[in-house]
Amino acid sequence: MLNLSSLVGFLVLGFIGWVTYKLFIWPFYISPLRKIPGPPPESIIFGNFKSVLTKEEPFLKWIQKYGNIVKVNGIFNRQTIVVADTKIIQDITLNHVYDYIKPPEMLNDFVLILGRGLVLAEGEEHKRQRKMMNPAFAHNNIKEMVPTFIRVASTLKELIEDKINKGESEINLTPYISKATLDVIGLVGFNYEFNSLTSSNELADAYASLFSNATNPVARFFISVLSSYIPIVRNIPIDINRRFKNACVVVDRESKKLMEEKNNEAKNGELKSKDLLSLLININKTLPIEEKLTDEELQYQIMTFLIAGHETTSSTTMWALYLLAKYPHEQDLLREELAKAFPDKSKFNPSFDEINSLEYLNCIVKETLRIHSPVPMISRVNVEDKIIGGYLIPKNTTIMIALSALHKSTEIWGPTANEFDPKRWLNPLYTKNVTNYNFLPFITGTRSCIGNKLALAEFKILLSTLIRNFVFQ
Repeated sequence: MLNLSSLVGFLVLGFIGWVTYKLFIWPFYISPLRKIPGPPPESIIFGNFKSVLTKEEPFLKWIQKYGNIVKVNGIFNRQTIVVADTKIIQDITLNHVYDYIKPPEMLNDFVLILGRGLVLAEGEEHKRQRKMMNPAFAHNNIKEMVPTFIRVASTLKELIEDKINKGESEINLTPYISKATLDVIGLVGFNYEFNSLTSSNELADAYASLFSNATNPVARFFISVLSSYIPIVRNIPIDINRRFKNACVVVDRESKKLMEEKNNEAKNGELKSKDLLSLLININKTLPIEEKLTDEELQYQIMTFLIAGHETTSSTTMWALYLLAKYPHEQDLLREELAKAFPDKSKFNPSFDEINSLEYLNCIVKETLRIHSPVPMISRVNVEDKIIGGYLIPKNTTIMIALSALHKSTEIWGPTANEFDPKRWLNPLYTKNVTNYNFLPFITGTRSCIGNKLALAEFKILLSTLIRNFVFQ
């Protein structure tokens, strides 16, 4: 019989053997992915993770060096495929979209922040939610939101003017633009006045703790990724984890509160506003039982709207202002276009069609989205074995679409692909190459961003208001 020490010895040897197999033998000698070119791992434990965190545009450089399908080693030498081939992207985003799901192990944090709404739903659940929600994002509904965008942008403008009048010339706009976009989604999403621009707001503070640079963004990202492999990491009593958990509690509580208020309005026959949640609840009433969303699913949409509807627009607006400050001539050209279209800036009140007719504004918006996409990478996992780029990709392999590499490809965008040049969108030499599979700021196909028209209109109104009234340096 085995004594205790022998049993422990066998367990230790077995564990060492398993680790050796997973870290060294499988990835380098057995895995079908070993045949795919890519950078050598820099660490036994962290693979190429250090380069992803610390180097500038690592995926772009790897794509340029190794081709449009690259193998990268992640934590514990787990192999990931990075692609920048338009045919492969078409297959993933359109032809066989439900054969590629969001990586399950990466969902832990996202579920707590977003809920299992449209962004994280899969398969038939996603089809049902998307079909039900499409009418709420119809063109006419978005057009009616423009006055709300203008109202919040005006409040932001007045806040900045007040600071300038008090003698401030250097103003950190990041928290104010984030609060402005939160106020917008409160109004158009739920007909709810967050008023975070003009007063303290717990929800705005929660999102700031999740996304602001006050906490080290590299450390925050590292903890998030590590917790997807080792969930107990989120229970370590450190400041990043405390901030994350407290923020998630606030987001969950506030989304439930919004859902309860809307349900009460519906019960009393008072649900007549055209905010997104009211539209969804009214649409939901008309559907057969098998197509209806549950109250929990509707709450998940609130969580999704809150994050997707404000943080991405906020960051994109900030990038646009940064680029226009860096390239003042482009800023001047945009201001000239705005001044010509709206000579009296005190009466800046464009319609949806008017703001979308501004040629150079459209160029700047597209170029900002090209250089700094709201989501630089799209991650998927294949649910069955696939042949991709001539290579066997075993099921459950993480596949990343390198949007940043596509958006800066010299083959598509010419020799100045890394530069901010809005005029390229007026040049047929470049625009003739642009397709839904090489310019994807809102992804494409069935899983494209349902609110892209809303986000673009809001972005244009905010940017136009700020550039028409202020100079950024």
